[in-house]
Amino acid sequence: MKARRSLQTYRAKRDFQKTPEPSPDVSLKKRGAEALFVVHKHDATRMHYDLRLEIDGALASWAIPKGPSYDPKQKRLAVETEDHPMSYARFEGRIPDEEYGGGDSLLWDEGTYETVPPGKAYEQREKGHLVVDLHGDKLQGRWHLIRTRGNGRKNQWLCFKSIDGQEKPDYDVVAERPESVKSGRRETRGPVRKSALERVHPPAETILQRVWPPMLAKLSTPEEASDATHVFEIKYDGFRAIASLSGSGLVFKSRNGNDLSGRFPTVAEALRRLRVPEAVIDGEVVALDKKGRSSFQLLQNQSGGELRFVAFDLLWLDGHDLRDKPLEARRELLESLFSGVKPPLQLAERMNMPMERALKEAQRHGWEGLIAKRKGSAYVGSRSGQWLKLKVIAGQEVVILGFLPIKNEHSAKEIGALLVGVNGPDGYRDVGKVGTGFDTKMRHQLRELLEKIRVDKPVAVDAKKRPGAVWVRPKYVAQVHFTEWTDDGRLRHPVFQGLRTDKKPEEVIRERPSPTARSKARTAEPEPVETAPVPRTRAATKRTATKRTATKRAATRNTGTRRAPGALAARTAKLPRQEGAPAKTSLARLTSGDRVLYPKGGYTKEDVFEFYRQVAPLMLPVLADRPISVQQWPAGILAPGFFKHELSGKPDWVPTLRVKHLNRTIDHVNAKTPDALLWLANQSALTMHMWSSHAPTLTSPDWVLFDLDPGKGTWEDLIRVATAMRKKLESLGLESFPKTSGKRGLHVLVPLRAGYTHEQAMRFANDIANQLALELKDIATTERAINKRGGRLYLDAGQNGRGKTVVAPYSLRAVEAASFSAPLQWSEVTRRLDPSRFNIQTVRKRLDAVGDLFAPVLTTKQKLP
Repeated sequence: MKARRSLQTYRAKRDFQKTPEPSPDVSLKKRGAEALFVVHKHDATRMHYDLRLEIDGALASWAIPKGPSYDPKQKRLAVETEDHPMSYARFEGRIPDEEYGGGDSLLWDEGTYETVPPGKAYEQREKGHLVVDLHGDKLQGRWHLIRTRGNGRKNQWLCFKSIDGQEKPDYDVVAERPESVKSGRRETRGPVRKSALERVHPPAETILQRVWPPMLAKLSTPEEASDATHVFEIKYDGFRAIASLSGSGLVFKSRNGNDLSGRFPTVAEALRRLRVPEAVIDGEVVALDKKGRSSFQLLQNQSGGELRFVAFDLLWLDGHDLRDKPLEARRELLESLFSGVKPPLQLAERMNMPMERALKEAQRHGWEGLIAKRKGSAYVGSRSGQWLKLKVIAGQEVVILGFLPIKNEHSAKEIGALLVGVNGPDGYRDVGKVGTGFDTKMRHQLRELLEKIRVDKPVAVDAKKRPGAVWVRPKYVAQVHFTEWTDDGRLRHPVFQGLRTDKKPEEVIRERPSPTARSKARTAEPEPVETAPVPRTRAATKRTATKRTATKRAATRNTGTRRAPGALAARTAKLPRQEGAPAKTSLARLTSGDRVLYPKGGYTKEDVFEFYRQVAPLMLPVLADRPISVQQWPAGILAPGFFKHELSGKPDWVPTLRVKHLNRTIDHVNAKTPDALLWLANQSALTMHMWSSHAPTLTSPDWVLFDLDPGKGTWEDLIRVATAMRKKLESLGLESFPKTSGKRGLHVLVPLRAGYTHEQAMRFANDIANQLALELKDIATTERAINKRGGRLYLDAGQNGRGKTVVAPYSLRAVEAASFSAPLQWSEVTRRLDPSRFNIQTVRKRLDAVGDLFAPVLTTKQKLP
């Protein structure tokens, strides 16, 4: 009876048709006779902690704004609130924004308690002094609750720890243990107020570009994932889709940037109804069959099935870029955002079970497979081994290269089978024909589409002779399921699933599990994936050093000062190839390898070719999708060189990047493959100059650049300025990374998080440069005109504009020492630093000693003050 009366206020404040909180009519099954206590971490108008004690069949409740403290000196305010029903002891979830107490509520702690002396809870509460021994997961020992003031509605109490031997003054339990004891969740969202929705927000397209492009998974095998390191989600078979919300605005795009709002209007409308000021949600548009399986064929044909947008990641929320947050934190916030949503919106289903069992479940249900995501991983805008595709049903994207007309004379306007291929090292490769999976309507539609792009001869380099075949220009991509690959590289039993309007023909390659450090087997042909270099072990480094010493001794027997052409290539061929380096390519050919490009050192074109082969694993992650210009010296560095943005005579297999400049559009070489880099080396392109931004977000730089040009100044002056710059940046909380220019200068790079503009980078760089020039005006200047510098070091901040370039790390320079632009540790930036030591001859020794010092520039994300 007491409990029923005490819960009247609780009941009156809530609409149980809207809130997931339990009604007082819901009972709780207890596991023992001890009195319960719980603590909810409640992100409502303000974050606070709700302590609840079982008293007379209900949960007496106090809101503690700062949470409990193990320090007896910390007496925390506790505001008494309405009693809650016993069933609330198991509650965790999101209370709707517009409801009383709106926001996320996590079950932060739970356990049992008794009063001191036992059985006096009601009396002590009435008197205003509770003394309780808590036996929780986080809260242990004796605690006091003392009423200090009452105003009839909200009685104020103090909550503090007793001196009982379990006090811990230096332990902040709230900060150290933020997780829910029920779900493990840590992240919470408060209620979304109407004022937050109505204020001015950046356009949805602008927000989307700040976090573009989407992250992609690599095809892999179960051996590369484990229960300890990965979580597993169902792999859905549909259209990848990214939704950007800002106020009431929505941008809904495929991974290639195609608008999906018109194609899936019901999904778009459901997304618009999400109550959130700003968000970017990554997911998949799918069509579910009667068994709840996603079917690409149903989606493509739009012939039934339940349409869904399945969300699996959250990249942006209310002004915050979430990509650097751990996977688990992003998922928790996504779960909060999608709390209470209804179809066609839903969360991607997690398989909370061992991987082996999850794979069996996927096979039993007829799913395509699983996505294994590495715990704690960030979201990166590229194909990453942090996400792995584990397939139980083989699927492949294919390019339509032709068709066989149907043999039935009554169906002359239909296709009989599609002739399909994938991209290979030397062009499109024939992977067979697809003759099943079409209905009459689709056969007719495909014939109509393909007739418009007929060509006279097959595009595939190994196309089989097929009587009656009609060949077409590669324009359309199809999705197929199949049983296996044949020994000669053909699809066995392929079944057409539909056209992929979200994929481009040039993106389609044969999907293979990515080669990894665990894999001992080597494939006969290069895989269409890029892998980072594997760190060398100390033992391997020691063996290499021994061989290198022996080689050096042998070399000293030659008394001539000029080395024989190709000597570098001969020497490095004896060394074990760096793990992760590309195998010898079948595409980029070396010609005129004995031509001497560096006369003083005798280094040849073959030496340059071998140099870029060694540094390719380090350069490719930097240069991929980044516009570059090159300096060529075809007759050697003593002859005139050429600076070029666009190179003619590029083979078809050299990827390009089309960039719109102020007055024209240029197809830059896209040095994202070993072959592309080596092709440039064969063109005697010694030096690569790179942009600070990469496609598709060329308007957003990856770093702020400072170019320190010593001019006629001394090396000591350069070191003094560089050191002062580092300290100034550190005082602003910014990490910076130096590298030699390859000549006399230094470059200092400050990595940025996504979303900054070139103008913002330029403003910041100018501010810092001007401050340093003022502080060090005797040795440094920002004066661009050489005749006005007075021999002082030039602090160049002007290379931060769109289209401005800097010499790429590991790029050679046309100087007698054959030096390269070497990434440095700040501890190396001293008066003893000699940039000429980092050269074509010492590169292997350098990499063995320090590894890739430029890699952190690509992974460090910083906010400018």
